[in-house]
Amino acid sequence: MSNVKYSDLLAEVLPHLKADPSDPLTESALKNAVIEFCRDSWVWRHFPDPLDVDAGEASYQLEPAAGADVAALLSCAYDGAPITPKSTDDLDAIVPDWQSVAGTVKYFTQIDSESVMLAPLPVESLAQGLVMVLALQPKRSAISFPKWISSQYMEALASGALARLMSMPDKPWTDQKGAALHGERFRNAVSAAKASGVRGLSRAVVRTTPQH
Repeated sequence: MSNVKYSDLLAEVLPHLKADPSDPLTESALKNAVIEFCRDSWVWRHFPDPLDVDAGEASYQLEPAAGADVAALLSCAYDGAPITPKSTDDLDAIVPDWQSVAGTVKYFTQIDSESVMLAPLPVESLAQGLVMVLALQPKRSAISFPKWISSQYMEALASGALARLMSMPDKPWTDQKGAALHGERFRNAVSAAKASGVRGLSRAVVRTTPQH
């Protein structure tokens, strides 16, 4: 998967401003827009290798791609069958003592963005028994992100950056009307991308082999 640097996309933003911010400032606005777009739209899907399940072990670490953080755990399957996301409060009501009692795994939950917990506890160990689909977002420390995202959504990403820059108060490039316009374009693009992706996810068959 090829990447594009944030610094390579400055020309998509600068011509639309009344004045020229510093390159680091514009690059930061682009990075924040890309992270927000990926976080909220779930367009960057990742199919990590299936994980081995250990009997009596509830928690498993999520494995995002290099240079990325997990934005959301979109789906989870145990032993080839989809399991249902639940909040910890729901699990407390549905499966009392779910963190200590073993049984047929039917649910998953998260208490942080880096791991998933199965409920009830698995009864037996199972090789490659846990299959997940993750939504990713670029790490804040990264200087680049997947090129296909910029190719498909560049106008939206530019609008996200412009909305951030134009809304800054008392700057030569401040433009509150423009910020509102570009902010709306960005939010609409996020909503459209997410709606399209959710439809595709609902039609997808649970994967039992890794895909990269």
